[in-house]
Amino acid sequence: MKFVTAPTDELAALRADPLLWEQELDVRPEVAESLERAVGFRAGRAYWRSARGHLYALELADLGRGRPSMAIVYGFWERYEPRPPEREIDLDLIDFCLWVAEVCDGLDPAHLARVLERIPRAGGG
Repeated sequence: MKFVTAPTDELAALRADPLLWEQELDVRPEVAESLERAVGFRAGRAYWRSARGHLYALELADLGRGRPSMAIVYGFWERYEPRPPEREIDLDLIDFCLWVAEVCDGLDPAHLARVLERIPRAGGG
């Protein structure tokens, strides 16, 4: 995952669409602390571009427990245009989830890959 600085003028023309959220991230302290190490902060927002060119952000919140307590993933789309095709968003989120499994203690990327193989997706694998 390569994080980028999203230009303010670009963000002004986009709308944020919350795609994934975890309200109890700190229930798995090793995961929360690993995410903090991977992005370099406990609370804030990190942007990245997917392999398909879409802009996303991971937002972490520290709700007073000394580690990230909540996480939200946003997709950013042109303000007055439809979302990208769901298949593209799904593939981007799968890439993100595999990255999370790689960088977080207590998660197994191979296990997640096996789980993802069993999920039927529109348009095939």
